[in-house]
Parts: sequence; structure tokens; C-alpha cells
Amino acid sequence: MVRKIRILDKIWIFRRVKNLSKRKGVFGLIDHPTAKNKTLSIDADLRDMHELEILIHEFLHGADWTKDEEWIVAASTDLAKFLWRLGYRKCEH
Repeated sequence: MVRKIRILDKIWIFRRVKNLSKRKGVFGLIDHPTAKNKTLSIDADLRDMHELEILIHEFLHGADWTKDEEWIVAASTDLAKFLWRLGYRKCEH
């Protein structure tokens, strides 16, 4: 199933990729907002708060490509911790 995600009126294809962290050394990747057939990919083995943090991290890159990595890491980590403390969890359907 192909899932799409909208970030500020731009569309990315969302993918969970097996062994992304082993093959690429990262837990998530997102294409530049101007790329054709953009994808947002995360490692399929991510779970719990780490998955939430990586999703937020890549989403923030898509929302503002000009932010540096240090800002993205700090913002995504803080937001993930805050949402986790509030009780937000992934529901498996």
C-alpha cells in the first residue's frame, strides 16, 4: 500500500524500509521538497518513542529544509518526549 503524506501542501510518498539503518546508517530519510516523486522513508524496525522522534525529525526537514540538523534534532527530540509524556502512542490497526 502506498501512503502519501502532505507537508505544507507538498506531497511525499511515505515508506517503511527494512534495514534502512543498517544499509544507509540512518533511521530516516526525506527528499528535498522540490524533488519529483519525493519520498519520506523510515526504518521499518523503529518502535515506540524512537519511531515518533524519527517521524517528527523527517517531517520537520520537509516543512523547513533551511533548518540545520542541530535545530531539527533538538526540536524533534523535545517534541517526541513531550508527546510521549502526554501519552501519545501508535495504534496498530
